[in-house]
Amino acid sequence: MKYHTKMNLFVLLIWIATTICVMADTLDEENPYTKALKNNKQWHNVHGYVQVRPGAHMFYWFFFANGTRVNAHHKPLIIWIQGGPGFAASGVGNFAEMGPFHMDLQPRNHTWVKERNVLFIDHPVGTGFSYVTNSSLYARTDRDMAMDLAKAIKMFFRRHKEFRRTPTYLFSQSYGGKICPRLAYYLHTAIEKKSLKINFKGIGIGGGWVDPKESILVQPEFLHMSGGIDRNLYLSSSKVAKQLVRALEIGDYAQADVLDDVLFSTLNKQGEINFNNVYAPSPYPALDELQNTMNRYVKPSLSMVNQTIKWQYLSMGAYDSLKKSFLVPSVSFLEALLDKTKLKIAIYNGNLDVVTPLGGASNWVHKLEWHGAADFAKAKRKRIRGTRNGYYKEMKRLSFWWVFGAGHWVPEENPEAMDHILDYVTDETVYLTN
Repeated sequence: MKYHTKMNLFVLLIWIATTICVMADTLDEENPYTKALKNNKQWHNVHGYVQVRPGAHMFYWFFFANGTRVNAHHKPLIIWIQGGPGFAASGVGNFAEMGPFHMDLQPRNHTWVKERNVLFIDHPVGTGFSYVTNSSLYARTDRDMAMDLAKAIKMFFRRHKEFRRTPTYLFSQSYGGKICPRLAYYLHTAIEKKSLKINFKGIGIGGGWVDPKESILVQPEFLHMSGGIDRNLYLSSSKVAKQLVRALEIGDYAQADVLDDVLFSTLNKQGEINFNNVYAPSPYPALDELQNTMNRYVKPSLSMVNQTIKWQYLSMGAYDSLKKSFLVPSVSFLEALLDKTKLKIAIYNGNLDVVTPLGGASNWVHKLEWHGAADFAKAKRKRIRGTRNGYYKEMKRLSFWWVFGAGHWVPEENPEAMDHILDYVTDETVYLTN
């Protein structure tokens, strides 16, 4: 009897072990992200958390250049600063714009990770896989955001000392473009004070919400000229935009915030506008699918992530907490970088962008007050590499890029032009004088 009991127990244990193995294999086969990793190049990466404040934890995901640690420290390192505020870089930047795979998990031919290291950071805290233990810990100001990011970056380089001499760049988008000059200034200051050891070389700002006033002023006219709204709506929305700008000019941000909501609803009266790209379908159905993919397939592959966290492409908690900072410009930090540092600075904008229309971006760039402003204004444009990808102009350490065929997400919508911008900024063979 005991013999049969032991045999039955043994058979049961074998069955359980076999079932677990089969289930694991089945789950593995059914996970398209795991399949993508197996069927394509194994893009070597690491991820982790940094506690930037007690109870506030920031998630980072680092991809080694060409998918390998071998000689990765000899390749440029790009830190990606996503917009929103509250869009999650771990998904939106990674899968929708420049990571090894598209949102449908197919390989991306124009991934930034070819020949470059890329660091994605979910910011502000509470975004993506980043989290806070209490909602009172959300960032409330641009300063909060930049300080948290600076702490996360500082800790990353402490953990990965082999990259301290690697040429490092900040690239940013939208609201991230507004944070970028402030963050760059904080990093530069920390380097000067010897509290941070990195080889910081330059920044890129794409569709940057750097000077909201200039972008807002152009939105109605751009939509009218592109056929997005009719003349009557153009006239009524222009009045709201001018009232909003007047409020900003006198520092009445509370009133400006109210008018910003009025302007948005006014511009959408004749049908919902895709502010990312005036001629493209809404990106949000695809982002909804990405949200499902991240939670169902990607999250289980990240061992350090708490699996109870629900990944969202946009954190409304983080977004709402920064509402009072939306319309505050960061022009002064950009001017300080141009006058007080040797950083190479590239500003680029798509010609189909409604959030930051190209004309508005050109206006604020040419209004920057710095020692090379007069020469920059007179500089002649050159063609961006490729066929009809746009133009750029440069003077000293500043360049501005008119990118054709792209909206707010230049890296995905015109990767050929974006590749030229990346090569230009990371090219250290060109000597730039002050």
